Amino acid sequence: MTPATWLGDVVRAVAAETPPGTTPDPELVRQIARMLGVDLDPHRRAEIEEPEPVFAPTRLHATEVAEQPWHEQPATTAERVVRSSRATGEPEAREQGPMVGLQESWTERPDQPWTTDAVPDLPRITEKQLIADPPHEPLLRRATTSAVVQALLSRHAPDSEIDVPALVEQTASARAVRELPRLPRPTLRFGAHVLVDQSEGMSLFRRDQQTLLGAIRGVVGEALTGVSVLDGSPRRMRRGHRDPEPGRAVLVLAGFGIRWGRVERNAWENYVCRLRQRECRVVALVPFPRDRWPGWLTALMPVVCWDRGTTVGVVRAALGKAS
Repeated sequence: MTPATWLGDVVRAVAAETPPGTTPDPELVRQIARMLGVDLDPHRRAEIEEPEPVFAPTRLHATEVAEQPWHEQPATTAERVVRSSRATGEPEAREQGPMVGLQESWTERPDQPWTTDAVPDLPRITEKQLIADPPHEPLLRRATTSAVVQALLSRHAPDSEIDVPALVEQTASARAVRELPRLPRPTLRFGAHVLVDQSEGMSLFRRDQQTLLGAIRGVVGEALTGVSVLDGSPRRMRRGHRDPEPGRAVLVLAGFGIRWGRVERNAWENYVCRLRQRECRVVALVPFPRDRWPGWLTALMPVVCWDRGTTVGVVRAALGKAS
C-alpha cells in the first residue's frame, strides 16, 4: 500500500491547481502523481507492492525434483544421440570411451549373486543338545591308552621260553638244575584292581576316571578287574569294598589332597604297606603336575603324571626308578 504521506502530497498539489467548487481533472491528478513519484494504477501498484517470495528449504519427492526446470542438467553427447535415435526410430548408438565397461557393469547387469541367492538358516539348538553332556576329551590320548594301561598293570612272570644264558651260568658254576629258568614276560593274567577317589578334590576328573576305568576293563577283562571307591582316604571306603587279591597290580586314581592341601598320610602309608604284604604292586596316576607332588608320596609308591603327554616310556621310567 502507498504511504499516506505521499497521497497527502498529491491531494494538496491537486487542490492548489484546481479552482474552488470544480472537479479535479483526472489527467491533472495523474501528472501530479507521476511528478511526485506516486503510481495510482491499481494493477501496476499490486505488482510492485507484492512481497518477494521467500524460498525455504523443503524436501521434494524425486518426481517433483525431476519436474523442476532448474534441476535439469545439460544432456551429454550420448544422451543427445539416444534421444535423436528414439525420435527418428533409428537404432540407438552406444557411447564410445574408456568408461563404457564400468557403466555396463552396474546398469545392464543389476542382478548380483549376493543379492538374489537366499542365505541358509543356521541350525537351531535343540533341547536334547542342551541337556546332553558336552564332548569329552580324556587326559590320556586315545591312541596310546591301551598301551599305557598294559604298562601300568602288567606283571613280569616266567614264560614258557627257557632262559638259556641263566641255564648256562647255572651249569657252569656246578649247581644242580632243579628247575629250568624261564624268561620273564609282562602279563595281565593276574588281573588288576583300581582304587577310584571320588572326593571333592577329584570332582573335575570324574569323567576321566570313568573313561580310563572302561579302558582298563577292555584291556584286562571284566572278570579280572576289581574296583574300589573311596572318599579321599583308604579309611573311608564305599560299601562293597574288597581288598585286592594277592598278586594283583593296584592302580590308584586319586589326588592325595594336592588340590585342597588336606591328606591323611598315615592312612595311605598303612594301606600301601598292607597291599605289599599281599604281593601287590601299587602305582598311582595323579592328574596334577610333578612340582606339586609331596615328597612322601613319591617315596611311598611309583607316581605317574596323568596328562596328555603320558606315554609308555614315561610309565616304564617311573616303574624302573621304583624298582
